[in-house]
Amino acid sequence: MNDHILLVEDEENLSYFIKRSLEHEGFTVSVAHSLQEARRTVAKHFPDVLLLDLNLPDGNGLELYSEFREKGYDVPCVVITAHGSVPSAIEAMKKGVDDYIIKPFDINEISLLIRNLLQRFSLKIQLNYYRSKAQCGKNEEFFLSSLPQMQEIQELARKIAQVPASTVLIEGPTGCGKEMYARYIHNISAQSGAPFVEINCASLSETLLESELFGYEPGAFTGASKRKIGLIELANGGTLFLDEIAEMSPHLQARILRFTDNHSFRRLGGLTDIQVKIRIIAATNKNIEELVRERRFREDLFFRLTLFRLSIPPLSQRKDELLLLAQFLIEKITGRLNKKATLSSDCYDLLLNYDWPGNIRELNNVLERAIILTDSGLITAEHFPKDIQKEPDGPPGFKADLHDLKSRSLKTFMADIEKSVLRQAYLLNDRNQIKTAQMLKEPRHIIRYLLKKYNIS
Repeated sequence: MNDHILLVEDEENLSYFIKRSLEHEGFTVSVAHSLQEARRTVAKHFPDVLLLDLNLPDGNGLELYSEFREKGYDVPCVVITAHGSVPSAIEAMKKGVDDYIIKPFDINEISLLIRNLLQRFSLKIQLNYYRSKAQCGKNEEFFLSSLPQMQEIQELARKIAQVPASTVLIEGPTGCGKEMYARYIHNISAQSGAPFVEINCASLSETLLESELFGYEPGAFTGASKRKIGLIELANGGTLFLDEIAEMSPHLQARILRFTDNHSFRRLGGLTDIQVKIRIIAATNKNIEELVRERRFREDLFFRLTLFRLSIPPLSQRKDELLLLAQFLIEKITGRLNKKATLSSDCYDLLLNYDWPGNIRELNNVLERAIILTDSGLITAEHFPKDIQKEPDGPPGFKADLHDLKSRSLKTFMADIEKSVLRQAYLLNDRNQIKTAQMLKEPRHIIRYLLKKYNIS
């Protein structure tokens, strides 16, 4: 879409000339000859730039700018003024107006001024975005996997995010990143500015969980002296994340089912229905289909929650990207701790040979502990817990299983392993062939040949 300019100017000939000239430059221009007409225009089409004449039939053009500021609207503004009104224009700049231009003016001058303002405004928005992230202490980065099975999951997550209100079930073992995927869906959706509200269904009793989710009115039960807004209501417009939903009681499962049917509910003790629009993401580390067969989880709720379904594999099945994931986590942790640290090569086999029963959460904790313990900035084996330092039974390194062949030939299978390991090492060494050769203990010309063979760039 072209940038939309609102020109507020009572001189019809001048406004017509400016409009035609700026439209020729590729802008979309709306013209208002009074403040009242300008307000009506803004209600229909919010502008990207304001061009304001100070002297209008029904007041000062600066009134419109002041109204924008009072409502929290941030938009570039240029005041059009005559020679005799320059002091008024300067006073307007003190109130926040970006610039002024004096009649008569060259149309090329005003076009260039507008383009510069739009560029500066765009940079300002980016700066405020990154500044707010730094102030909140949040790192919304997400590890983008190179494994086909994980890429399929992440692609489905991106498609889910395009739907404003939906139900999602995320399955996987403890610590595999279910909450990370829930936040990823929320953060890349159009509702990212709305709340992300989470609750662990296993951490509260049935009564407390119900009051936390739905809220209550005064007198709903003993001790309820004032109204409490529930988490469902707080999440309105955003995402409600129900972690460990398999631990929810049958009574609450029934209430959640009714809520998912029409997105309305009543507070405990309430008489009126409250309508909200939210995305519900549930997560579990249990085999929920088995719980349905055992009648420990409602079948109808299971089908309601599985409009979309993500199954996150454990870290033990993602060894091909483990070193890259470790490097990703190290960068996040060191940024948060304001400390530099790198992983020494003697740690690679230790990380790859360990099964990581606690998955990404355990890997993150182990790496954070190591970063805190290292004084030199180099993480070595001694900085890891003893159970990770322990040598595995049998020869170290990759353990292949006949099942891994699937429909591939042995030759293709071995080539896939070679390509995967080469790609990991190449990326881990910032695409440096010499360092990659040293890590893999191969001559550089062999590494160069293999990179070309597998088209790794």
